[in-house]
Amino acid sequence: MMIVKNAIITVVASVSLLGCAINVSPSAFFYQDSQQKPLDTTKLHAAIQKDKTSAGITRVEVKSEDGLTLRGVAVSYPDPIVNIVFFADNRMPVSENNSIIHRLGQLPANILWLDYQGVGASDKAKNLSINAIKQDALTQFDYVENAFDASLPTIVHGRGIGSYFASYVAANRNIDALVLDGAFNNISDLIANMVPGFSNSFTNMKLHDEVHSMQIAPILRHYEGPLWLLVGEQDKITPYPISQQLLEDASSSEKYISVIPGATHNATLKSDYAIEQYNQFLARFTQ
Repeated sequence: MMIVKNAIITVVASVSLLGCAINVSPSAFFYQDSQQKPLDTTKLHAAIQKDKTSAGITRVEVKSEDGLTLRGVAVSYPDPIVNIVFFADNRMPVSENNSIIHRLGQLPANILWLDYQGVGASDKAKNLSINAIKQDALTQFDYVENAFDASLPTIVHGRGIGSYFASYVAANRNIDALVLDGAFNNISDLIANMVPGFSNSFTNMKLHDEVHSMQIAPILRHYEGPLWLLVGEQDKITPYPISQQLLEDASSSEKYISVIPGATHNATLKSDYAIEQYNQFLARFTQ
């Protein structure tokens, strides 16, 4: 949970106060690194060798619509049943989270994961724009045809903050299924859960238009494809009632929710139970 707490400290330090209102801008909320870091796949290679499995790891560079280079990896596992386009949480660069790639790959699946602009190995824009990151999400999804076997079903998986970008892709592309992992509904509620009592210290929050637009429920009301939500039993940042409400809001006729026993906000995919549930969700593609 330290990752999320550190992210919200940035919000508290960066917002501007006007009377009884708190202004939340994209740069205050969405974390970016102060400097670019090289892409490191050492831990992924080590995990693959430890399990005595095989996988093809390709370093990927994709040009964004505004000319930035987004960097990440396309990892191919033997006999995959799906392609997974993964959108990470705040403070979650590819280089520091190789274990997640390997766990998802063992479903088995191919995994495409690019760092957000300004995060990890990707280029950084002069001014942060949530709208630009939304466009990057579409660019990443479209790249799947170049990275993997396009005849396989393509799943879009959003983790934490990434659950919004995954949902945005679902609203703008033909995807085969949507996975929301530790999902939120709107930013003001997310901030309130990150820092208990914070929302009560001010009359209201004034969200920048791009931040205000980060709402998932309106998208799910129009999304009709397969949907799976997973949430940690001990998740206090995006607790179960949020995912349950999103499930109820969703128009999908194939929608499911799994509560991962003992898991906190950042630990869902570390659970063997979560991987078992993932396999059950994907079983429709192997029948």
